[in-house]
Amino acid sequence: MSKETPNCITERHLIFFGVIIQSFACHEVLVQEIMATVSGADATSIKLLISALDFTEKRDALFNLLRHRAVPCGHIDQLQSYFEVLRTFTQLRNDIAHSAWVEGKPDNLIWPIWLTHGPLTAVKAMHDIGEHVKDFVEDDTDRVGYSLDDLKEIAERLELNYASAREYAAEVGLIASNAA
Repeated sequence: MSKETPNCITERHLIFFGVIIQSFACHEVLVQEIMATVSGADATSIKLLISALDFTEKRDALFNLLRHRAVPCGHIDQLQSYFEVLRTFTQLRNDIAHSAWVEGKPDNLIWPIWLTHGPLTAVKAMHDIGEHVKDFVEDDTDRVGYSLDDLKEIAERLELNYASAREYAAEVGLIASNAA
């Protein structure tokens, strides 16, 4: 790391970063598998078709497809609840992939370096709670940093969410139950 960026990232941070990124990747593969099953295409073709889309666009493409197929609304609603969890952590995923990190306050926190280039009072966490609508804005007291415990909890939540979503998709026939 450069002299401007303190070496605050430990191996444990990197492990949790990796688990979070890998969890998003696993959810993306699940999206592709569901799209392949519902459309009758193979997963490789679906991967090639949606590869240029970001995660949110892939999720939206999945639900656009499901709405135009003979998939019961209850199944769509349940899948949406699994993928809604990811909405909360998409910015963290983007910061892991595209930002350097520095020590935050208090000392046991880290945060993306872009947050150090202006007043923190100008930063408000935004949550996408509707289709193409950002309605929910947290107040200034909400934290923008992450402790190791925070990252561990997020990583575990994403892994559990993926396992549950995959199990549900197999249970209702949206993917082959023996798919990996």
